[in-house]
Amino acid sequence: MGSFRSAWLATVLSVVAYSFTGLQAAEPVTTSSIRERGLVSPGDSARLAAVMAKARRGEEICVAAIGGSITAGGLQTKEPKNRYVARVAAWFTQTFPQAKVKFVNAGIGGTNSLYGAMRVRRDVLSKQPDLVIVEYAVNDNHPVPMFWSTYEGVLRQILREPQQPAVVQLFFMQRKGENAQETQHMLGRHYDLPMVSFRDAWWPEVYAGRVQWETMYADVVHPNDTGHILASELLIALLQRVKDQPAPAAISTTLPAPMISDLFVDCRYAQYADLQPTANRGWKRTADGHRWESPAAGGTIEFGFEGELLFLGYEIDAAAEPLATYRIDGGSPRSLKRNPNRLPLAEGLTPGPHRILIEYAASQPDPAGSRVQIWSMGAAGKTR
Repeated sequence: MGSFRSAWLATVLSVVAYSFTGLQAAEPVTTSSIRERGLVSPGDSARLAAVMAKARRGEEICVAAIGGSITAGGLQTKEPKNRYVARVAAWFTQTFPQAKVKFVNAGIGGTNSLYGAMRVRRDVLSKQPDLVIVEYAVNDNHPVPMFWSTYEGVLRQILREPQQPAVVQLFFMQRKGENAQETQHMLGRHYDLPMVSFRDAWWPEVYAGRVQWETMYADVVHPNDTGHILASELLIALLQRVKDQPAPAAISTTLPAPMISDLFVDCRYAQYADLQPTANRGWKRTADGHRWESPAAGGTIEFGFEGELLFLGYEIDAAAEPLATYRIDGGSPRSLKRNPNRLPLAEGLTPGPHRILIEYAASQPDPAGSRVQIWSMGAAGKTR
């Protein structure tokens, strides 16, 4: 935290008048100071320089972002074009008009890097991105050490792709400036990645009263349109540093050894139509086909998976919770609890095939309509 305090002090000492994207501050600082503070590290720019060279040649490039509800934008942004990944893609279009630019917004609300590790291949890497922005500093901000491993798994999955996409880490914050940046920053240093921090850039302004939180945020977590625009400016400032760099002669394909874990480099994930049971007594798909739902009077459903860890995406309310259990490989039943942090259902399993049986043990139809709904399943680790 020493460097953060030093940056804050330097900002206080450099007070001048300014106007930035419609923000008016009572005691403002220079825009350059904010941008400089927001650049945690330029990292190894070789992969970003390769993206720029590809754009200069007029080729197709894909800009992607994966994260939680901040990336998704949700109801907090009135204009989808203002979401930070859309604005970064627009910068590429404006800067390299000869290039064909597309973007992928793979943000899903309420999800952390565990869910991200499970789905990054399906939702991002399958699109063959050239640049991936990773945003989990808010949703990983829990005292859960596993998030260190899952976040590293997201990074390693992207970095080991044959097309060698560039990775930029983006750190947002909650109402009091808190986030998971400390651990994610260490991982960024380990892989020498470019890192941009909305917190480092703007929290000193909020803390000092120069900018009101409500100017940039719709609530305690989610940036509004202005917040997204400001975040995109920080990212674009990083890209501007690399824009005119020549294409690298070569990019190293060798990754350093994992700093924490390699468990989440190999993940398998099934959702919606791909989630097929191996046995089923009474469960049915919901009308939209997006979930398996327990019967009103009880029943069981079984799925097979391979790996050392099981992740299950499900919803269960308080009335149904006492009636729901699961078994791994025929073992003793365990209660299926509500899972607000979406943590693994089972871990430390032996590599190889396994099965999970889920039972909703209602003895008669529940007049309140309580149900268990399952919408995804993922596994990580070795299969043999």
